[in-house]
Amino acid sequence: MSYINKVLIKKIAIITIVLALTTLPSFQSVAFKTKKHTIPKPSITSSDRKYWTFIIYMDADNDLEKTALQSINLMEYTGSDKSLNIIVQLDTKKIFDGVRRYYITKDTDTWNIGSEIIQTLEEKNMGDPNTLVDFVKWSIENYPADRYCLVLWDHGNGWQGGICYDETSGDHLSLQDLKNAMKEIKNIEGRKIDLILFDACLMGMLEVYYQIRNTIDVLVGSEDVIWSNGCPYHMIINDLKKKPDSNAPTLARYIIENYADYYTSFSIAMGAFYNSYLTDVIEKLDSLAKLLLENTKEYKRKIKKAIEETKSFDVGDYKTNYKDLYDFAREIKNFVSKKEIKEVADELMRSIDNAKIFSIQKRNKNAHGLSIYLPIRKSDYNKDYDSIDLSISTHWDDFIKNYIKTNKFNAKSLIPVHIFSKKLWGFLL
Repeated sequence: MSYINKVLIKKIAIITIVLALTTLPSFQSVAFKTKKHTIPKPSITSSDRKYWTFIIYMDADNDLEKTALQSINLMEYTGSDKSLNIIVQLDTKKIFDGVRRYYITKDTDTWNIGSEIIQTLEEKNMGDPNTLVDFVKWSIENYPADRYCLVLWDHGNGWQGGICYDETSGDHLSLQDLKNAMKEIKNIEGRKIDLILFDACLMGMLEVYYQIRNTIDVLVGSEDVIWSNGCPYHMIINDLKKKPDSNAPTLARYIIENYADYYTSFSIAMGAFYNSYLTDVIEKLDSLAKLLLENTKEYKRKIKKAIEETKSFDVGDYKTNYKDLYDFAREIKNFVSKKEIKEVADELMRSIDNAKIFSIQKRNKNAHGLSIYLPIRKSDYNKDYDSIDLSISTHWDDFIKNYIKTNKFNAKSLIPVHIFSKKLWGFLL
């Protein structure tokens, strides 16, 4: 099954509008020229250690290959310097064979990629966790820094679809793949990666973050889609260069603020969270789930109303069943009269606030930066949900299934198969 049939959602935008906003020229395939050289690996000494290394895992072995080159050109507006490294591993579908590793350097040529190709590798499956681990290990060994920012750039669809779809290999990184990869990456230096940025749609979910717990310090992702050619790295890195010793929470703020500034006319729901604080969010979620499970029958109409009023992150006609977690707790508190449920819902809201570093929403009223899976029909419930870590650790999946059973939502899914056609979704990048 191709990535389209697995419901990939990424990079929705009308390119001409975005390029006009950013004053970049229209890109043509003939413009994507690159300089191919091999430069020596940097000597690994204390003097070479920089404040930050950006490790950008750019899977464009699909319909995003030209968009990826545009994104790299934006990175070159600022480039690496004495305080930080920008390393990219890029896989495309047709533009070139194999996989390239770039050391991003500054240039003002918006038509060509001028950065050095450090390595050219044979074709790699970017949907294989071992490929990700190998790239991160190589980057850390050759470009050491005090802090590391790992970027996963591609299509994304939250817990259901994962991220990084390699069309040549017909593979992608599932949640279990991410978990396995991040555990291996943590073992490279015996410490967590400082920040992970999911530059992909719909990845700002509790299920995703909990799956890679204890391997990352700060997590940044979007509840909503990610627009056009992704995050504006030239703006983000320019801010970081002004204060290169900034910590991970500060970088997270730079990412979100600049993303919001770059896409001024588009909907945004992006948040940054401390990984360690999410354990408390999970505990509070479990407490609420158990209470709702015990009281579903009595309060089913109120719970139904709360769910209906909760902020959703559907994409066009595609029903994701992703809801804003904070808003759900708030609606439960508003509609369900039982005192104990109200109190626990309030505790969950406060726990999310405590875990949050920063978030921005535009044209997404009641979005707070963190979503969760909440289908209400049996036909929409994905049984794979039972096996992810959040379901194993909490009663959330039990509540969902009990709620569906109590309300007998057994109608067929409202999602027509044809909505996943390339013809209909031609505006997607």
